[in-house]
Parts: sequence; structure tokens; C-alpha cells
Amino acid sequence: MRHIKDPGQKHLFDPFERLFRLLATKIIQEGWQGLFRHVILELLPVQAIAGKFHPATGRPTRELYSMAGLIFISEFLDWTIEQAAQAYMFHTDIWYALNLTPGARSMSTRTIERYQRIFRENEPARQVMHDVTMRLVELLDQIITEQRLDSAHVFSNMAIYGRTRMIDVTFKKFLTRVKRHNKKVYESLPEELRTRTQLRKYARNSGSRIIFPSRCLLIHPMAR
Repeated sequence: MRHIKDPGQKHLFDPFERLFRLLATKIIQEGWQGLFRHVILELLPVQAIAGKFHPATGRPTRELYSMAGLIFISEFLDWTIEQAAQAYMFHTDIWYALNLTPGARSMSTRTIERYQRIFRENEPARQVMHDVTMRLVELLDQIITEQRLDSAHVFSNMAIYGRTRMIDVTFKKFLTRVKRHNKKVYESLPEELRTRTQLRKYARNSGSRIIFPSRCLLIHPMAR
């Protein structure tokens, strides 16, 4: 059975007034949590999720706006499933952002996985991004037609990444993480491989192409 609570519904008494001091209330209302609760939450694709549940039969679902919001926030903050479940149960600022009444609550990782699967199957992410962006533009009174197209700038930067340099940078980032998390494994690698994956200073001449080292010499030891 679907459980949907309108985010625009006002409380006669705000339950968070008893939970936070005046300074804390001001900070959370002016932070991203307040923006999420009062602007973004109502834009989330709850109907796409609700379609997976019977409107009146069966056990009530989690409040669907809060679950859609939790999935959105967990992606934004790059949380694991376990971190998202803990935030739903323990973090009072997340309760505020999701318009949840403070109190004891539970959340399993299996439940979050189920709602994530619903999001993936219905592919609402593109529509959410469009709706949220347009709403923020409206609230901020921005005229985006008079601003530059940053996508053109991004594509121009991507153009200089050929296959060789992409492999080189990818391996450098990978070995940096290995060095950070398991230094013994990193030090056991051949010194030639460690030095070869350092970012190089690519020579540039006016109007000329970037000069790369031999592709075979670069890729073969890395692949091994």
C-alpha cells in the first residue's frame, strides 16, 4: 500500500523546534537541508516509484517522498548503502531534509537496494535533474540564455585526452589509491612501473600536436 505525504503540508507545530536550538534551526534552514526540504523534495518522481506498489492493498510502504529523497541525497553525497541506511535512522539533519518526524525508525540495506532498483528500472534521473535545475533557476531569477555553455568548454578539454594519455592517467590514479590504502603492495611493484605512471610534462610546440611516449612501451608493462 502506498504511503505518500505531501511535502507542502504544513505542521501545526514544527517538531524540530523542540529538537534544535534557535542557532541550529537557523543553520539547518539556511543550509542545503532546508533547500532540499522546501524546494527539491516536492520535485522528486514519487509517482514513478508509487507505480510499483498497490494503491490500497498490503503493508504500507516507506513514505515515498522520503525514500526518493534518500536515494537522491545518497547519490549526491556518494554514500554506500550502509551509510544511507544509517543516515535515515540516526541523522537528524537528514530527517529534516526528508520531512520526517523525529523519532525512532529503522531502515535495512535490502530496502534501499529495492528502491535503487526501482529508480534504475524507471530511469527518472534525467527528469529529476531537469526539474531541479529549472526550479532553482526560477527561484534564483537567473537568465541562463545569456550565460556561456559550459558543456562546450568541457568537450574542448576532453579533446586532448587521447587513448594513451587516458590509460596513463587512469593507472596513475589507480596506483595512487593503492599506495594510500596498501603501501606494501605498492612498494612490491616494479620501480619501472611506478615511475612510468607518473604524470609527464608533455611537450607542446605552437600549433603542433602533443608528443607521447611509445604506446606499446607504455601499455605493455601496465597491462602485465
